[in-house]
Amino acid sequence: MNAVEQILSADQRRIDAMVAADDADLECFFTEDLTYAHTNGVLDTKATLIDKIRNGTYDYAAIEADDVLVKTLSADAAVLTGSAGLGVRTGDGKIIRIPIRFTSVYVRDGSEWKMTAWQSTRSE
Repeated sequence: MNAVEQILSADQRRIDAMVAADDADLECFFTEDLTYAHTNGVLDTKATLIDKIRNGTYDYAAIEADDVLVKTLSADAAVLTGSAGLGVRTGDGKIIRIPIRFTSVYVRDGSEWKMTAWQSTRSE
């Protein structure tokens, strides 16, 4: 598997863990110094993001990425851009769909690729 395939695989496993709210798995997909900027301007760290997923503050019913482009910057860094449809569960159980554009940065940590930065904006 080449670097682009490894990165896309890591990103899909991260998405699956976010939807499953699997905080043990999520620990593996982010660097310790993660910065995660949401479409509403809220900024999370690795710890706050995982905690908010665990406690249901962020309740992702689905994340469907599309048109993902991987630009490798070096053997150990890459930028991903693309679009996604977020299915977010509200407090009353309804699921709203939020279309977004995103940029994320992945770095190699040993043999694994981990997300170190995320920035998204609504694309409505």
